[in-house]
Amino acid sequence: MDEHEVPTHVQAEDRVLLWFTFPQIVALTAVAALAYGVYQVAPFGPEAVRIGLGLVFALVGIALIVGRVGGRRLPAVAADLTRFGFGPRRFQGPATQLVRTKPPAPPVKRSTAQPQGDEQGIDDQPSNRTTDMQAGTAIQLVASVARRFRGRVRKLANRKRSPRPRTRGERMPFKPPNWFRKRDRKQQPKREFEQSRAALARPRAEPEAQEREHRAAWWPRLLGGAAAVAVVASVVVCCPPLASADDGEEETWTSDEIEFDPPPLIPGRRLFIERLTVTASAATVVLKAAANLEVEVRAFGGADGREPTFHRENRLGTGGRLSYLLPLDGPIPSFTFAWRDEHGQAGAISLAGDQLPYPLPQASGELCDLRLVSLAWRPDRIEGGVRSDCVRTLEERVELQTAAGHRALSQTALLEARVALVSGTLTLSAGGRETTAVFVPGGETRFRLVQPAASGILAVEITTELSADLRIALPPLVQLTHHPRRVERRTETVTLTRPGTSQTVSETIIVADADGKPIPWTISTTLSIPAAQVQKQVTLEIIHDEHVRAELVQRPAMSRTRSESLLLVSAIASDDAYRALVVEREPERPVSIQTRLSQAELDELFQILGWGP
Repeated sequence: MDEHEVPTHVQAEDRVLLWFTFPQIVALTAVAALAYGVYQVAPFGPEAVRIGLGLVFALVGIALIVGRVGGRRLPAVAADLTRFGFGPRRFQGPATQLVRTKPPAPPVKRSTAQPQGDEQGIDDQPSNRTTDMQAGTAIQLVASVARRFRGRVRKLANRKRSPRPRTRGERMPFKPPNWFRKRDRKQQPKREFEQSRAALARPRAEPEAQEREHRAAWWPRLLGGAAAVAVVASVVVCCPPLASADDGEEETWTSDEIEFDPPPLIPGRRLFIERLTVTASAATVVLKAAANLEVEVRAFGGADGREPTFHRENRLGTGGRLSYLLPLDGPIPSFTFAWRDEHGQAGAISLAGDQLPYPLPQASGELCDLRLVSLAWRPDRIEGGVRSDCVRTLEERVELQTAAGHRALSQTALLEARVALVSGTLTLSAGGRETTAVFVPGGETRFRLVQPAASGILAVEITTELSADLRIALPPLVQLTHHPRRVERRTETVTLTRPGTSQTVSETIIVADADGKPIPWTISTTLSIPAAQVQKQVTLEIIHDEHVRAELVQRPAMSRTRSESLLLVSAIASDDAYRALVVEREPERPVSIQTRLSQAELDELFQILGWGP
């Protein structure tokens, strides 16, 4: 016999009267009663004002009950708008805290007597226990404040009215405090009821004054309501502008309008990172979808790492790929890849911190300066390149012999060395595997390491062993030779300077004249010899007791080898190998077919039920 399923699982609200549900009819009745109460007890003089207040209250209440925006009721929309307007607008933590590694736990009703960890019985860590104790303490504090507030409101509600006489045929006074009375609370004693009845039965005196007193008695209650609204508004305004992942919000979805359980999570990865390449100023990310997805890519940078620098939305089919060239801006850039599939599920993948090898490391040495120019991860390997800038000359410390022979002299000197050749090997190790590559001096050395795909962060170490051949030009060597006693004759041409001189010479003579008489005569003259240089060959004899003779001897260039080791350390994110999402669907139930029973089957069924003869 085929079974028939009654469609009661849709959780739809029944329409009792026209398009109103039963809760809406009850709420409309309550709103009408409250509007009439506002008209009756409002502490304002003119009747038109009280009628207007009652109408406004009724219209607002009907709008809140019946009105809908996008299929949602106005109180829920107002609550969402208030939460959005006064709640946090920005997230103050890193993007990795927004990614859920496991589905949210189902909602659990908490009590103020014990923390959350004691109710669930699964959290035994000290940090979680401390958080639960703080949450329990906060809940107890809020509960105590709420109890004190309710107690004061109850006191204000239970204040006795001033007795006023009631004429025959007049209705009973309006008593809103009875609406908040608990069902299990005992009724007032019969004596108080009789006293109230007797007070109302007395003739009414001064009706207008009594009416004013009756309206003025509502002022404390209105003040209490205003205080409650002020407390709620202060709590909303004091909400922090930044949201944190440690705020302790329940990761569950609830609705005040209808009881609805979200569909169960469909396990399986939707989005995979197929390639991640990081260069000096940009990163290339290739995404591959395991299902039909709507992908939203965002990049953040700036001084604090929260400024959006890139945004793109795309659609991907199963097995589809998309490549994004994302900027690396600021000291702490990050990427977020949010997705939504065709089943209504959503999630995100983020790359930040150690998952991005940024900035790329570099190392400086005496022979070469190394800089990692690119680092890429693929599902089967890690590859990249290291650029080197090697020196051509450098200073080498040499123990140099300056003199030899009769006496040997040495000293330490810094000599200029020419780098003839630089060679070496580059060793890459990551994930317990390593590979080597031949070092390319003055260029880019490419490397590749075969690595199986696995989700995590791979620590990458690049060790470079370098060796350089140096050619050092040495100055001439001073060769000292010792000689014993000997006589040395040395002929040299000597140049002499003869100084000039002058002299006056005079002489007296006697000469006879014609008469034979002697006459003396004096004769004088000046003699001068000019200055001149005179060269003359001179033979000198030199006697040496002993002497040392020095000669300069040219030496060949010196060859040396210098070695050094440089280390580059980085890390890069890796992902699992791609696999398409396979959704296991429940087998469809056969369509129920109603068949008419035969007479024999009806008789057998009636006998089982005891209806037969």
